[in-house]
Amino acid sequence: MGESGVGLAHQGKSELLDDLSREIERLGRSREGNVNSEQLLSVLLGQLFENLPVAIIAFDDQLILTYANRAAYDIADVSLLQGVSATDLGFLVKGNQIQHPALVSNWRCQSSSLNYQHQSAYLFTAIDISNELKQSEQAVQKNLVRVLSHELRNTLTPMSSMTETLLGMEHWNDDQLRTVLSRIKTRSDGLLSFVERFSQVAKVPEPRKVRFDLNDVIEQTRTLLTDRDALSFAGHNYCYGDPELLAQVLINLVKNAVESVEGRGVSIAINYYQSDTHQYLTVADNGTGFSNIENAITPLFTTKAQGAGIGLAFVETVMNKHGGKVKLSNQTGLGAKVELSWPL
Repeated sequence: MGESGVGLAHQGKSELLDDLSREIERLGRSREGNVNSEQLLSVLLGQLFENLPVAIIAFDDQLILTYANRAAYDIADVSLLQGVSATDLGFLVKGNQIQHPALVSNWRCQSSSLNYQHQSAYLFTAIDISNELKQSEQAVQKNLVRVLSHELRNTLTPMSSMTETLLGMEHWNDDQLRTVLSRIKTRSDGLLSFVERFSQVAKVPEPRKVRFDLNDVIEQTRTLLTDRDALSFAGHNYCYGDPELLAQVLINLVKNAVESVEGRGVSIAINYYQSDTHQYLTVADNGTGFSNIENAITPLFTTKAQGAGIGLAFVETVMNKHGGKVKLSNQTGLGAKVELSWPL
């Protein structure tokens, strides 16, 4: 109970009593040291983190709440009572990782361990990133509006001009009328196809992951090649993911490679390998490379005359659903390289 003014009175001679006395005194000193250590750790955490805008929550080695700074107490959806266990406070504990269901969306959370004065503790940090996400969404929306308006303007302006010319004529020539209407139909069909392909990006289903033979998937892409084209594959045969979605990914990448050579024969090299906990799939070609690599993945952005800017956006969406990433690069010589990575 923290009492320190009580000692044992020795009467008579007894080795057992002396041993017991020494053990009680040792336990008392140990307890006093632990209490001081806990107090020192709380003081240290308060000095370091009390006024930080990041929520800092500390648990001891038994996952009992020992400290929370001011930013942590400002989170309305999280209950924080010192001396209460993490699970009773609504936290989810798995191994050394601590999470809270109220801090999933719009929050970046992290767990770490701490050792101080022979005392173990766990630190849980939470950063509100709602403003960052909002700014990122606004930037994406602005970029989409910019590219979409460019595509619509390129299609609708000629249609409007042709219609205005036709309406300004006193007498319509049947051949000229048929030509104008044919061009308008071609333009409108292209725009409808563009919109339909863009909507496919939002319709990508959740992946059904299995182990499958990559050769079977790569074989599906060979229908896009001609006798002048060459495609090689090296690496492991079996990978883990959704074979149907990854087949569509490879079809998009091979199609981009074929279009990049502008009628010449294309040489495509596909490589798949595994490293640690991730797997990597690379597709390289001998085309002209990415002319605007910063915007290449942006939906609706394209530098091709007949392109819709959907292929790489679809690839990135599929990789995101696999928990992976897409990396674009231009090779030293000619050609583009796309590297896909996702967990095994």
